[in-house]
Amino acid sequence: MPLHKLLLLLLLHIAVIDAIHLCPLQGPIWPAPTGLSNDATVQSALKNITKTIQNASDAGNFSGASLSLEIFDTSSSNALLTYAHTAKEINTTLGVSKVDENTVFRIGSTSKMFPMLLLLIQGGFSPLQDPISKYIPELKAAADDLLGNSTKRNNGIDYTRWNEITVGELASHLAGIARDYGVLDLTEQASLLQSLGFPALPPAQIPPCGVPNPCSRKQFFDGMLQSHPIVPTSSTPIYSNAAFQVLGYVVEALANGKDFEKVMKEKITKPLNMAHTFYTTPNSSLGVIPSYQGEYWWDFDIGEEAPAGGIFSSAKDMSTFGRAILNSTLLPQSTTRRWLKPLAHTSSIDYAVGAPWEILSFGNERPIDLYTKSGDIGTYSCVLSLDPDHSAGFVLLGAGNNTHVSLALASDLVSQSLLPALEQAAKNQAHARFAGKYALGTGNSSITITTDDGPALVVTSWVNNGTNMFPSYMALSGITDPSMLSIRLYPTGLESPGQLSFRAVIPPPLPSGIGPFSSSCISWVTVDGSVYGNVGIDEFVFNLDGKGNAVSVSPRVLRTVLPKTK
Repeated sequence: MPLHKLLLLLLLHIAVIDAIHLCPLQGPIWPAPTGLSNDATVQSALKNITKTIQNASDAGNFSGASLSLEIFDTSSSNALLTYAHTAKEINTTLGVSKVDENTVFRIGSTSKMFPMLLLLIQGGFSPLQDPISKYIPELKAAADDLLGNSTKRNNGIDYTRWNEITVGELASHLAGIARDYGVLDLTEQASLLQSLGFPALPPAQIPPCGVPNPCSRKQFFDGMLQSHPIVPTSSTPIYSNAAFQVLGYVVEALANGKDFEKVMKEKITKPLNMAHTFYTTPNSSLGVIPSYQGEYWWDFDIGEEAPAGGIFSSAKDMSTFGRAILNSTLLPQSTTRRWLKPLAHTSSIDYAVGAPWEILSFGNERPIDLYTKSGDIGTYSCVLSLDPDHSAGFVLLGAGNNTHVSLALASDLVSQSLLPALEQAAKNQAHARFAGKYALGTGNSSITITTDDGPALVVTSWVNNGTNMFPSYMALSGITDPSMLSIRLYPTGLESPGQLSFRAVIPPPLPSGIGPFSSSCISWVTVDGSVYGNVGIDEFVFNLDGKGNAVSVSPRVLRTVLPKTK
């Protein structure tokens, strides 16, 4: 075929795909790829990431910060990529002289992942529905006082509704409570504030603890109970470190009074062999210490707020931690799936909030959600990013000046190369495993499955007992133009030994929309919308060999199994 005709057909094919408005289901469009250490597409992307990060560092885009990066997947305990950059401005007398995957950094608010995981390990999702007053006697007393005091009860601006707040609202930043108490209160810089026009405060209004003396539990609750609420519960996410200090106390309550550090060691760091993860300040010889204020921030003690932001770890350990979440090593898979979900919007359409996830959406063809948690404390920053669709993730640690901005830039650079490569690897592997012709020996029943420029596996021909099934599915779907029919098979995540489940999505004919009511994807509504003998017309099951490759497929509504012939 002449090249110009081939290009024309390709353009027409792409135009038809665009016109159909395929609307994939939310979530993976192919099974997660495996063996990524040997995948050419991913390996090429990893080399590009190394080069891009190094070039950005050489250009001074990371403000002289030391960096430690690991990219990982769940099919191996080894990292896909380990990269480290050591800044010139570090204190080698106190800390390491060269950063590697075991170098310890402070991870700031990424620490919040630890109390959240411990809550799920100890009680699953049940405690998240409980009122916080069930576990914290100081807050039960405050809730009882509020209910018995009409003045406080009618004052919604000055008094927090502790009787309304659940454990889950604290975990997802939906409690509406103050960000901190004591830690980094600006009374530490009272003279500067007064020179800027702020009034001098009487001693009773100055927190008695914070820096350099962390608050005791009593001081913390005495102060928090005087703090004004920010917004009503479950109205909008408002970031709170104090919420996770409280959750640290819930972890201890669920452990019958055992202190948080011991629970963390018993339930997380010891089972996962995270030897470079610490609840309290480790020996500085294990860490990277920036020359400017590095020693100060390495030793900075936030006391009992540590579950919110005080933990120390390494890139290798945090990769192990992230891999364990994706693999459900410490939790039932059903709990992990429930946990990896958004709970609130933010004002950015591509940024949602979970418990305590910061969920970022990438991609134009379909949203790929990264479940992330970033953290900053002084000269240290961390980003943990998990990609459930591809069973992969990365961790970035930074130490130096302006590390939050540096790690945000580095995370964008990693994501821009990594996500398309993971998607392409998943597509390539899906094609190799499932694409081909499936037919019975008589030839009267067959189906051909492949991949194209659109999402998911696509059915290109289908005959059952001599009947072309395309017109049949057009009639059932209300489609009159054959060019508008697209039957695409999406993985459901359901599996049995030697079997993998898919569902077909057939986009209905819809007019061009002018807004979200008329143009939003409704594929999630149409799945299993038509059943015959209690079996969905969209249900497909592939039977697999020992290597995970398809040997037959069953369009289950037809009560038949078609062996793969080529």
